[in-house]
Amino acid sequence: MKKDGLEPEEKKVDDSIKNQIIKEELKKRNLGNCEIVVLEGRAEPVYREKSLEVSEASIAAVHEFLVKKGVQNEDIVNSKVEFSYSKLFLNLYYSVRRRNPDTIKGSLKLHPDLLKFGINSNDTYSTIQLSDFIKMNRHYFENKDVAMKLVSDLRNFEGKVMKDVELKADTRANSRVLISQEVESNIPNGFILLLPVFLGQNPVRLEVEINITSDFTCSLISPDLKALIDLETKKIVDGELDKIKKLHPDLKIFEL
Repeated sequence: MKKDGLEPEEKKVDDSIKNQIIKEELKKRNLGNCEIVVLEGRAEPVYREKSLEVSEASIAAVHEFLVKKGVQNEDIVNSKVEFSYSKLFLNLYYSVRRRNPDTIKGSLKLHPDLLKFGINSNDTYSTIQLSDFIKMNRHYFENKDVAMKLVSDLRNFEGKVMKDVELKADTRANSRVLISQEVESNIPNGFILLLPVFLGQNPVRLEVEINITSDFTCSLISPDLKALIDLETKKIVDGELDKIKKLHPDLKIFEL
């Protein structure tokens, strides 16, 4: 009768070869006299814990992870934090030398309400488009009357300038001067928006200016916003780093 697909004589030869291999291995390892148990058949599958991967979390996510139960000091020495002030991120790579390390990626995100204005970006509007945009978003203005005056002035701006150009039989080059004059006389030097800069923060006062070019293209600029983002970014990231350092002084931290 066959066993495991082998004839009885073949099975004896196979077992003999296995025994010989085992004896040779024992001699190499100098184990001396010992009992050997040989198990045959399929072994139970080995299960390993899956890694934890979190992306697009808030800037506080790394600290939140580190304060929870399950974080081991012996794993901290094999972990690292990477951060960037310019790219607004703070990431943790936990226990990187084990088979399935954990990764927590946090970032400081600008608020969607701020981003839709396109301030200090490459976003541009026609005067009519900007007029319509301000009208639909006047609730962000500190003074709603200023918003509605802008809506009216921007809607009539191009027509008024072109009419002046025609009346003065002016050249295209001199229309730039007229545009500049109209901006100074009709468009406010600046207006105040009440907007949150970062997710999770309260609105702040932002002074914004309208830049209008000779082809009537408009853009929004704000030196105050640039300064605020630069200063607040460092302040917020440094605050998170200080908490992490106090919690785990041995954790490696790298600025990118």
